[in-house]
Amino acid sequence: MSRFTAAALRRPVYALPVIALAVSLAACSNAASSSSSSPKTTTTKPSGSLADKPITVAIVPKLLGLSVFEANVQGAREVAASLHETIDYTASVDASGPDQAAVIMGLIHSNHPPQVIAYSANDPTSEVPALEAAAKAGIKVIGFDSDVTASARLYFIQDTAYPAMAQALINAVVAKYGSKGTIGILSSTPDATIQNAWISAMRTYVKAKFPHLKIGPIGYGQSNQATSQTQATNLINSNPDLLALIPIDGAAVPGALAAVQAVGKAGKIGVFGIGDPNPNRKYFANGSLTGLFLWNEVNQGKLIAYVARDVYDGTMPSAGGTFTAGPLGTFTVSNSPAPGTIIFSKPLEFTKANYLQYNF
Repeated sequence: MSRFTAAALRRPVYALPVIALAVSLAACSNAASSSSSSPKTTTTKPSGSLADKPITVAIVPKLLGLSVFEANVQGAREVAASLHETIDYTASVDASGPDQAAVIMGLIHSNHPPQVIAYSANDPTSEVPALEAAAKAGIKVIGFDSDVTASARLYFIQDTAYPAMAQALINAVVAKYGSKGTIGILSSTPDATIQNAWISAMRTYVKAKFPHLKIGPIGYGQSNQATSQTQATNLINSNPDLLALIPIDGAAVPGALAAVQAVGKAGKIGVFGIGDPNPNRKYFANGSLTGLFLWNEVNQGKLIAYVARDVYDGTMPSAGGTFTAGPLGTFTVSNSPAPGTIIFSKPLEFTKANYLQYNF
């Protein structure tokens, strides 16, 4: 979701030319739990050497420098000391599944491999062999944000329930621009797991609720602002009945705004995005950003750290069980939409009135 790179903090990782390592910032969020019809059990921390053993948690997101992931790392680091953890933040410089797999293999074969790997996947399959190799090497594997095939990991922290985010976006568009016309979508890549889940949920919701509304063509900006602007311009020019653009990748939000402004359609075509508030402050200030949704990225990073600790200690419950993540509260493990899923939060809406309350 929006990006910046802390170049001065990078260093090569494991001599892999496509890999960079960065130390970073992190985030804050509302805890939420998913429901299950199974009986719930609450886990408690065991006393003894295992729970106190220092561990390294490697956070391996889609690519280096994305502000949302940097916020995740910030949050994880804020609670790491209390959990006896060291947080290692490493990623490839491009949003590429094979490059991300190479990063994971580098961690496995390093002199000091981590005890836990937490990934956000570029696609559902490319990283699977590397994650399976990590598990065979005794490394615990968990996911967050964007998942892989469930058999390749133990638990997955899902940002929000996909239908909830889809409904929030569509309802925001309809409330301002009506329910007749076309909505253009700006995603990152055609195989991006979480974006495809949002798109599917938006199509389902529109079909059921708004028969005169069309989820139109999808532009893919490759998590790059300039490419996203080009894609947004193409959508505007090819759809004269375009009501709004929904950029669901952080870099696509400023790209969509730039495109709307460049063609003189600011205010006439809405922009309702998924992204973090800091990179979009000037758009809130000048009123060109119609709506922005996400979740509290810093707190999500904290949840990653809590889950990593419990997974390593063997205290995470199975589906239907609950666990406590410090002051974040209680969460439930579910088998929906995939085995071992933990829903993190309801969608959080940023507006001109509240965006200054968040620092990520």
